[in-house]
Amino acid sequence: MKKKVIKRKFRWKVVLKIFFLLFFVALIFVYLFYVKTNHIVITGNVNVTDHEIITTSGFKNYPYLFRVSNKEIENRLKTIPEINCVKIHKSLFGTLTIEVTESLPLFYNRNTNKLVLSDGKEVDSQVLNGVPTLINYVPDTLYTRLIESLKEIDSDVLELVSEIEYQPWQSDDVMIDETRFFLRMTDGNSVYVNLIHLKKLNSYIEIYASLEGKSGILYLDSSSDRISFSLYES
Repeated sequence: MKKKVIKRKFRWKVVLKIFFLLFFVALIFVYLFYVKTNHIVITGNVNVTDHEIITTSGFKNYPYLFRVSNKEIENRLKTIPEINCVKIHKSLFGTLTIEVTESLPLFYNRNTNKLVLSDGKEVDSQVLNGVPTLINYVPDTLYTRLIESLKEIDSDVLELVSEIEYQPWQSDDVMIDETRFFLRMTDGNSVYVNLIHLKKLNSYIEIYASLEGKSGILYLDSSSDRISFSLYES
């Protein structure tokens, strides 16, 4: 019995399709390899300058865009203490887009001469506009809670605070409230508040409007919904 010989045809069309596909992919890689950065877009930064971001990212001289990975650019930028999060986008036409999320400045610690950020980092900075100053020592456990609590305060309210002073409420040898702070405001008023009720400070602008220009001490360290206010003694 004769064996049936099956002739297999060489599929030239398939080979050509694969060849052109590989050639096209190779062209893309070559193109990307030689795409130079021609435009840099930076968004989300407030306290960190565009110049610092561009320099730290390594793109000051506008190098080839795709020869540096997104991860490497992100890692470089995260060495800037004020930057908390980074997202990188690249276009085929040479545009590098850098989206940053900053850790916001909360207060300046006079004891350490450091600017304290919302993520707990402390950095050297001379840019203190709109930032309150913590003027005395706060125990470590309360210090951490202070940072966490101030993160919940609106930035426009925090800008109205000039100084923060730790003033625990103590009567003789009895500690009544160890979490109490005394705030000096830029408008001349003062505020007693504790960490438990610090969020009440978000209502300060409305409360101030209701004072009709009067100056005194505002007590926000109570669980009561009533606002207690006393005029300064003449």
